[in-house]
Formats: sequence, C-alpha cells, structure tokens
Amino acid sequence: MKLFRTVLVVLVLPTLLLIACNQKDQAGSPDGKKQEASDQPVPKTFEEIMKQPPGKYAGDKYNQAAVEKELDQMPKEYANDAEKVYSYINSLVSEDYQPLYQKFRSFDPNISVNNATPDGKIEIPRLEQINVEIILDASGSMAGQVSGGQKMDLAKEAVRNFVSSVPKEAKVSLRVYGHKGSNQDKDKQLSCQSSELVYPLSTYNEAQFESALSKFKPTGWTPLARGIEEAQKDLASAQGEGVRNIIYVVSDGIETCGGDPVKAAQQLKDSGIKPVINIVGFDVDDAGQRQLKQVASAADGVYKSVNSASDLKEYLEAEKERVKSEWESWALHTRVDAGKEWGKKRVELHSVHGKLVSLRLLEMKHMRIARDYLERQDIIKSDIRKQLTELISDRDEVVGNTLRERSRELADTLKQIEKQVKVKANETRDKNLSTLD
Repeated sequence: MKLFRTVLVVLVLPTLLLIACNQKDQAGSPDGKKQEASDQPVPKTFEEIMKQPPGKYAGDKYNQAAVEKELDQMPKEYANDAEKVYSYINSLVSEDYQPLYQKFRSFDPNISVNNATPDGKIEIPRLEQINVEIILDASGSMAGQVSGGQKMDLAKEAVRNFVSSVPKEAKVSLRVYGHKGSNQDKDKQLSCQSSELVYPLSTYNEAQFESALSKFKPTGWTPLARGIEEAQKDLASAQGEGVRNIIYVVSDGIETCGGDPVKAAQQLKDSGIKPVINIVGFDVDDAGQRQLKQVASAADGVYKSVNSASDLKEYLEAEKERVKSEWESWALHTRVDAGKEWGKKRVELHSVHGKLVSLRLLEMKHMRIARDYLERQDIIKSDIRKQLTELISDRDEVVGNTLRERSRELADTLKQIEKQVKVKANETRDKNLSTLD
C-alpha cells in the first residue's frame, strides 16, 4: 500500500557570517603589489571557516612548488607575527568548504514515506482508501430455500455482519438489482432495468444500512451486467493512487436479461477504477458457476460458491480476516520502508560528513607543509612556529569537533523520526484492528 506522509524537520543552525575576500586582490593588485593577508580577518569560528573563500591553491590548484614560491615572497614584517603568518598561509591553501557545507547544513532528516505536510509535524501515512460495494441479486430465485433458511434472508444477514466489521475508515455501498416487477415475462422489461444504489458510498451507519436492506425483496429477473455497469458509475469518482475498490457480487444465478456480465466486468477493470471483484455464488448450478467464474476472472477477482448459511458466513468471515491481514501488512511495510529510508539518509549524512572530514585533513596537511617550509627556510623562528602550530591545531579542532557534534545531532534526529513513524504505524494498526474484534 502506498501510504505515508512526509515529515519535515529543520535543524536551525546559527546565523552564518560571510567573510568577504577578494581572491584576485590576494594574488596581486594592478600595481603589482600583494594585498597584505594580515589585513583580512582571520577565520576562527566554524561558520567563518566554512564560509570563507578558498585559498589561491585550494583543491586541484594545489602545487607545492608554487606555494613555496609564494611563501618566499611573504612580507618580512609578517615573520614575527604568528597571526599574520597564519593569515598568509590561509590565503594560499585554505580549502573550499562551501559546496559541501551547504549540503551538510541543508540535510533533511525527514523520513519521507508519502506526502509532505507544511507544518512539519510527524504524520503517519494513512491506509489506502478502501471502498467496498456490494451488488446483491434480488431476483425471484433468491426467495428459494437452502440449508438455514431463505437465500435472500441469509444473504442479507451475512452482508449485514460483514459491513459492520469493516475498518471505520472504509466506505461501503449497496446496490441491488432485479428487485422490481416480478420474474414473469410480463414484468421482464421492468425488472431487467432495475438496478438501484440503495446505500450510496459512505462510511458505515448501522441504522441507515439496515433501512437500505429492508427496502427490497427477491422478485424479478437477473440483470447482472447492468448491476456491474452501474457499479462502475458508483465508483467513478473513487479512483487514484492509494484507492482500492472491492466489489462483492452476491448472486444465485446467471444473467437472464440478455446482458454480458463478463464484458461489463472487463470494462470496469479497464476504466481506471482498478476494482477487485469477488463473486459469491449462492446455491448456483453448473451453468451459473461457469458464468460467475468468468465474471470474477475478467476483473482479476475470485469466485466462491456457497450453498448454505454457514458457507456464506465462513466466506465473509474469511474476508474480514483478509482485511485484518491488510492492516498487518500495511504496518509491516510502513516499518520496513521507514527503516530503508533511514538507511539511505544515514548513508547520505555519512557521505557528506566524510567528504568534509577529508577536506579538513587535506587542508591541515597543506598548512603544516607550509609551516615546515617557512621554518626550514629560516623565514620564521621556533617561537613563531609554536604559535602558528597552535593556530592551525585550533582550526582543525574547531572544524573536527563541530562536524562530529552536528553529525551526531542529525543522526539522532533521524533515528528518532524513524522510531516515531514505526511506533505510530503500530498504534494505527492496533486502533483499526480493534474495530474488527
């Protein structure tokens, strides 16, 4: 079943600061002089580091020889100021975090199972809409007797018990045919035109449904094809994704009005309504069984032959169990789908986090290479190197710790949503199954 509503959860991150840097000016100005890197703010917070423009030799542009040449040209007055040296190195080899960071901060921990809700509340996907239409034969032969009583009385009682136990969200309708005139030749035209929706498609109301059942008695001919054709009109608006239409035809004989019920069933199936037609053949002879089986088959339904009150009750009780099974299956698939969606989201989060970590490690490597080169060339002294090492390490710690913390928060949120969807699936299942007991 296609069922679920999307949950939108937004993790509000602190306001991000955009650090405006002009890379071109860092490389050189029109008069050939370098803009001093120390004039630019040194990014130290996580957001500042993530949002800063990349260095001149970031990513694929990195070239150690070119970076060393730039370091040789670092203004001499910087050499005694670790902050300025750090800023200068930063302008050369800081990495471009922005594309990955945007993916990271916009990561949606939502477990998306069906349709999105604008309010961000966790909504459990609903069960697909089930519409049950019962088409009841009221021809004169239904006045006949079988084990347990009159066929019509037994059929009504079984139908009454069945519709009273469908899930409360389901809609039911009752159409009767052959209930006007009589089964005599003089009344054939009147009877064969009789097909009436005595209980329009709606939720079950015991009093109203009982009133509809009492409106007719078995009297006429058997316009089975007309009943199915009219059912197509009844369900014309009950279409679309997530809608299941189930039609039960209760009849004790074949078409006697010249119609083609097999063709009618095929047209119903091809109309876009996608029905499931189940035929209950009540005390039907061999010819009747053959035709009713063909009708059921034409619409991918099933045929069940019953000959007594106990048979009919058994069949409809089995249908009630099938409805229970539908709920169990729905809850199971909801939980499985939620688990699959969680897995996909977890992999997505892990991938983005991992790429950011790799970028951070690459940046630290290049910064330390630059630091070591400056010391080897005796451009900076050991005390400045120590301070510079602390600045680089602080940067690494800020980025690494914050990434871990926020990844963990997102992973926890993702897991909580998955758990809530599963719990609500079970609660919804149990609530609806309780109506069938």
